Amino acid sequence: MERFVFDFVLDHPELTAIRKLEQDTQCEPTTKPKKTDNLCPYPIPTVKEIIKLIDSACTMHDKDRFISDLFCCMAVSISNLVDLYNKPEREEQYLQIINHYNKKEQQAMSEICGKLFMLLSSVVYDNGAFNDYLGELFMTCFMGNKHMGQFFTPYQVSKLCAKLSIGTPNTTDGKMLTINDPCCGSGGMMIAALDVLKNDFDINYAMDCFVECSDIDLRCVHMAYLQLSLAGVPAIIKHQDSLSRKTYSVWRTPAFVMQYPRFRKFANIN
Repeated sequence: MERFVFDFVLDHPELTAIRKLEQDTQCEPTTKPKKTDNLCPYPIPTVKEIIKLIDSACTMHDKDRFISDLFCCMAVSISNLVDLYNKPEREEQYLQIINHYNKKEQQAMSEICGKLFMLLSSVVYDNGAFNDYLGELFMTCFMGNKHMGQFFTPYQVSKLCAKLSIGTPNTTDGKMLTINDPCCGSGGMMIAALDVLKNDFDINYAMDCFVECSDIDLRCVHMAYLQLSLAGVPAIIKHQDSLSRKTYSVWRTPAFVMQYPRFRKFANIN
C-alpha cells in the first residue's frame, strides 16, 4: 500500500531561514517573499477531469456504487496509516470492496484516488483553493438522496454562512477554536469555516482548531473524512445518528492522531 506524507503545520520556518540566507548573500536587495512562494508542485486536477475518469472506469458498474466504493477505499487507506485499532476491520472491508473489481478497474480506481489526493491536498498551497470538491462531484453525479433531503449547500453559500457565524475568532492565550457540525454532509461547511479562518484571519487551523462532525450517511462520513484529512485538519468524524446519538464508527484524521497530546481532551466527545 502506498504511503503518503502529511504536513500539518502549514507554515515552514525553515523556508524563511533559507530565504533570509539567500537575501544576505545577494549583492542587491531582493523583494520581500510573496505569499505565492508556497506553490503546489504539481498541476492541480479539476472535478470535471476526475468525473471523466470515473465515467470511463465504471462502464460495467453502477456509478453510485462505484463512487461510494471509491470514497470508502480511499478513506480506509488513509485511516489505516494512523488508526491501528480499527485497521484489521477496515482492511477486511477494503479487501471485500476491491475484490469486486477486476485488475483494470482496480488500476483505474487507484488513478482516480491519486487525482483526488492531489486535488484535496492542494488547498494547503497558495495557488490552491478551498472548495467542497467531493460535494460538487457527488451532486454532479446525481448521487444526492432527495427522500432524505440530501442536497449539499453550494460552497459560496457555505462560505457566506461561515463569515456571518465566525465573527472575530480568538486564539490568544492558548485558546483553541472548536467547530461542530452534527449533519456534516461532505464537510463543505467545515471546509468553508477553515477557509475563512485561514485566509481572512491568518489562523493556522492545523494547530489551533479542532473539528468534530457527524452524519448518518456513511458516504458523507467518508467524504468529510477525506476532505478534512487531506487539508491537514485535526478532526473526528462520526458515523452517527445525531438525534439518538447512536454511533456506528469513528474516524480520526491523521492530523488529530499525530498531534494527539494537543487534542486528547476531545478524544472522548460523545
